[in-house]
Amino acid sequence: MRSILILAVMFGGASLAFTPAARAQSKIPIPVPRPDYVPDTTPQRQTASERTVLSGTKLTLADVVFMGLRDNRTIKSAYIDRIAQKFDLRVAEDRFTPQFSISGEVARQRIGDVTSTTIDVSPGVTMLTRTGATFDFVWSNSANIGDGNRTLSSAAQVTFEQPLARGAGIEVNMAPVQQARLGEKINRLRLRATISETIGSVIFTHRDLLLAQEELKLAEDAVGRGEDLLRINGALIASGRMAQMDAVQTEADVESQKLRVLRAKQQIETARLALLNLLGLDFATKIVATESLTPRKVDTKIGRLLAVALDQRPDYQGQLYVIDQNRLGLVVAKNEQLWDIALFARGRFGGEFASRSPTQNVADIVGGVRFRFPINDISRQQLLVQADTSYRSAELQLADIRAGVEMQIRGSAAEVSLLWQQLVIAEKARDLAARAIEIEKLKLNAGRSTTFQVRSLEDSLRTAENQLLAARIGYMNALTRLDLQLGTTLDTWKIALKD
Repeated sequence: MRSILILAVMFGGASLAFTPAARAQSKIPIPVPRPDYVPDTTPQRQTASERTVLSGTKLTLADVVFMGLRDNRTIKSAYIDRIAQKFDLRVAEDRFTPQFSISGEVARQRIGDVTSTTIDVSPGVTMLTRTGATFDFVWSNSANIGDGNRTLSSAAQVTFEQPLARGAGIEVNMAPVQQARLGEKINRLRLRATISETIGSVIFTHRDLLLAQEELKLAEDAVGRGEDLLRINGALIASGRMAQMDAVQTEADVESQKLRVLRAKQQIETARLALLNLLGLDFATKIVATESLTPRKVDTKIGRLLAVALDQRPDYQGQLYVIDQNRLGLVVAKNEQLWDIALFARGRFGGEFASRSPTQNVADIVGGVRFRFPINDISRQQLLVQADTSYRSAELQLADIRAGVEMQIRGSAAEVSLLWQQLVIAEKARDLAARAIEIEKLKLNAGRSTTFQVRSLEDSLRTAENQLLAARIGYMNALTRLDLQLGTTLDTWKIALKD
């Protein structure tokens, strides 16, 4: 009798919920849901309102980027390498600085019954000029003290040599310094690339954690909708409109979504540990990723993007510096093919003093031209061949890098454009799928649908939700990849390298 009353109330309410205008719009009535359609005898289940609360420190994208800059081990290692690289540049630029030195010796010897002490001290300086001239100065001081006999000599020796062909010229002698400076620019670009790639890794890992968190929310929402459907089934079973066995598949679907919840929690833990590892934080730290999931559309004009990439990409700009280095190497190799001709001059001035002997002055001067003409030495020509092939290979590699840059930019621009279209379509599909379930549940309540149809639409909704989430994360990751390929990651995040 109670079942008959429930059916009467349900169908009566359904008929009162429609107006003539509504019947004119649709042949299938959509009743207004009523809060009292579930009988008191329906067993209560755990609802999706008991959602998992993720505890921990909330980290935005900006937080993880700047924490990565501070504590990431890859970046720390890159800065440690920069210590040696900057010192290499300092050594190269010290090429024309006068080099001072002091050499000496103190010795005591005994020959038969004669004992003597010898003291030698010789300070000196050596300098290379930008024209290739070398200047050496040595001041030799020697003293010999024996039994009743003392001798002392002090003389300054000056040597000067200026190449006239091989090794002559400012360009040739400055080449090693210029190559070192270009190498320093390349090293700075490599540091920039390392930091950009590390930032990209941190961003992608942060989004992996965000994706896992959002998948957990979707899974719990699916569980909640499944439990709502179970309550509807309970009402239909209690009213005699559905057999008990017809609700089994719905219960199986709910349990399946509970497994999905557990998998999402495991994915959250995996992504959390990966992010903590990149940030250099304690693995026991509880963190929650936060980021807006409403991306904006960006301009993907190829001409503008390609111009930015060629101006900012570390690999392309670095290859330009490599070509300059090889060009200088070619200049040096060509200079090595010249004859070895040089002007030289040597002079020695001083005196020798001995006990019970007059002082002897020393004044020797020598000057002239030194030359060496190789006849059949092809080893120097080998240097020229190697330098020429290196230079031409570097130019070919630049063309290859440029083609690769353009291919990447065109591919990323197309990916961003298509993913935006997918995002727009996925949002519409999700909204329509959600609306379809609402309508189908109302029809089920009115007896005009079946649980199987609701479950089918539920599967469609879950698919649409997953597609929308994947489209959002995929689009944001595509923008990050495009930023990396443009070489503008540090500019995007307003990061200035303090090297």
